[in-house]
Parts: sequence; C-alpha cells; structure tokens
Amino acid sequence: MMRFARIIAATAGLALAAALLIPEPVSADGAASTRNIIIGGAAAAAGALILINHNKQVHAKYAADAQQQAALQAQNADMQSAYNSERQAYLHEVALVNEYKKEVAYQHQVVVEQGAQLGQLGVSPATGFVQNAPLGAKPAPAAPQVVSYGWGTF
Repeated sequence: MMRFARIIAATAGLALAAALLIPEPVSADGAASTRNIIIGGAAAAAGALILINHNKQVHAKYAADAQQQAALQAQNADMQSAYNSERQAYLHEVALVNEYKKEVAYQHQVVVEQGAQLGQLGVSPATGFVQNAPLGAKPAPAAPQVVSYGWGTF
C-alpha cells in the first residue's frame, strides 16, 4: 500500500511540473526561422570541418608514429646485420690468428731442432761460430729457451 502511494505521489508531482513548464505557443516568424536554419547549417558545417580536421590530425599523428616505428625497426635490423657481419669478420680473424700461431710454433720447433743439430756439430746456435771444444768432446746440451710472442691465449 505504501508503495502504491509513493507511485501516485510521484505521478502527481510530474503532472504538476509538466503543467508549469509547458511553453507558450510560439508565433511563426519567417525571417527568424530562416536565420535559425542558416545559423544551424553553418554550425553543423563548422562542426563537420572541425571534426574532419581533428581526424586528419589524428591520422597524421598515427602515420608519423608508424613511420617512426618502421624506421626504428629498420635501424634495429641494420644494427643486427652489422653485428652479424662484424661477428663473422671476428671469427675469421680468430681462425687466421690460430693459423699464425700454428705456423710460428712450427717455425720455432724447426729453429730449435736446427739449433740442436748445430750444437751437435760444435757450432754455437747463438753466434753461429764454431765453439772451441776439444776434439771428441760432446758439447753440453743447450738450456731450454722460453719464447713468448706476446699473444697469450684466446
């Protein structure tokens, strides 16, 4: 019952408000009507132009962002390509250095062997002159030499 009373009171209040707010009849004025139509059309056209301009700016911003993203991706791809190229060049250099180290080690082995052979013949490997040794005496074995070429290890 209480709920029904509230609905009736609300309906009565709306009816009273509608009665007070009903506008008076408007007299027809052709010039004012034409003016209002022109102003409304101009406002609609201006609104459409503003909306079009806004959308154009938004799409231009999206296009600039997409172009910047594409440029960054291209730069990243270029950097990756440059890295791969430099890595390949480095690996080739490492292989070349390893071959040089093998060649130098081989040459050192040959020099040591030739020095030992010269020592057996009585020739000083350091000076290249014949040592003054008694005939039939065996020369003292040469002390091992430590040779470093400054490369270290990889």
